[in-house]
Amino acid sequence: MTEYLEEAGQKYPDLKSTFDDFIKWYSNKLWHELTLGVLSFVSDPKNMRDGNSNFVQVYNSFVSQFDGKVNQLSLAKIAMKVAESYGDDDLVSRQSLIEGLLEKRARLGPEASLYLDMGLCQTLIRRGENLTSVKKTLSTAKTVLDTLSGSNDTSCHSSYYKTANEYHKVEGPPELFYKNALMYLSYTDEKTMGESERYVLATDVSLAALTGDGVYNFGEVVATPVLQYLKDTPNAWLMEFMLAFSTGDVNAFNNITTASKAAIKSQPALFSRLEFVNEKIRLLALVNMVFERSAADRNISFDEISARAQVPSDQVEWLVMRALSLTLIKGSIDQVDQVVTVDWVLPRVLADEQIKALADRLGEWKGKVHEMQNFVTDNTVELLYS
Repeated sequence: MTEYLEEAGQKYPDLKSTFDDFIKWYSNKLWHELTLGVLSFVSDPKNMRDGNSNFVQVYNSFVSQFDGKVNQLSLAKIAMKVAESYGDDDLVSRQSLIEGLLEKRARLGPEASLYLDMGLCQTLIRRGENLTSVKKTLSTAKTVLDTLSGSNDTSCHSSYYKTANEYHKVEGPPELFYKNALMYLSYTDEKTMGESERYVLATDVSLAALTGDGVYNFGEVVATPVLQYLKDTPNAWLMEFMLAFSTGDVNAFNNITTASKAAIKSQPALFSRLEFVNEKIRLLALVNMVFERSAADRNISFDEISARAQVPSDQVEWLVMRALSLTLIKGSIDQVDQVVTVDWVLPRVLADEQIKALADRLGEWKGKVHEMQNFVTDNTVELLYS
C-alpha cells in the first residue's frame, strides 16, 4: 500500500521526508496525524508535480486504501483539494473525483456529504450545467446545515455560502449574492483565500451592494476586511464608492462618479442601474442625516434635507415618502410647515468614525442626565429631608 509513496520519494527527493512521515503514521495507525499531514500536503499548490499527477496518485493509491478509518469530513476536504488541483481546465475530472466519493454517502455522514455536495455544485456552476439541480441541492443543504451544531469547524458553512454566492452571481439577484457573500466572509478566514479570490469577491460584493434592491446597510461590508483588497488596484474607486454610501456622502459620490466615468462604464451591472444608484445615495444621505441627530432633534426641515441629499426642494417630499415606503425611516410629513418628523431610523452597522460620533452623543446625553439629576436634587431638598 505504501509502494507509491516509496517510489514517489525517490522520484521527488524534495518531498521524500513528507512521504516518509506518511508511511510512518500509516504503519503506526496514527490516523489523525496522517489525515492532517495529507490535508496540509494537498492544500499547498507548491507540492504539485507533473501537473497534479502526484496529488491524484496520493489520493488514489494511498488515501483511498484507508479512507474508512479517518474522520470523514477531513477526508472530504482532502478529496476536494485534490479535485480543485485539476483547475478549471479539467472540470470533468474534478467532477468525477467528487462524484466517486459521494457514492459512499452513507459512510460519509451529513457533514462530509454536504461539503462534497457543495464542491460538486461549484463545479457544475463553473461548467454552466444543471443549475436547476444546483438550486435544489442548495435548498436541501440549507436544511441539513441548520441541524449542524456543536463544532468549531465552520468549513461546511463556509462551503455552503461560497456555493450560494457563486450561484447567485450567475443567476442573480444581486441582493442575494450580497447576503450570501457576507455570510461566506463571516464563516471564512480571509487568509485561506487566494489574492485573486479576495480581489474578485471584494469587487463583486461592492457591485452587488450598490445595485441590489433592499441593500441599504453598507456598514455590514465596510466593517469586513474584504474591501481593503481593492486598495491600489484598478477598482480602488469601488472602495471609495462603498465608503461614500456607508456615510451617505453625496459630494464624495459625485466626485467619484465624475473621476471614474470610464471605470463605471466598464461595469455593465453598475452602469445600467446608475439612476437607481443615484437614488440610493440620496436615500442614504437622508438616513445618515437622521441617524446623526439626537432623538430629541428629529424635526427636519425640507430645506435641510434638500441641502444634505442634494435634491431640488420640490423633490424632498418624494424622497422622504420613498424612504418611508422602504422602511428606512418611520415618521410623518407636515406639508404645510414643510417639516419631517422622524420617530425611527434603520439600525445600522457603524464604521469607526460613526461609532465615535455616537459615543460623543452618548457623552452629551450623560452630561444632560447629570445636570437634570442635580436640578432635581437641588429642588427637592425639603422633601428628601423632611
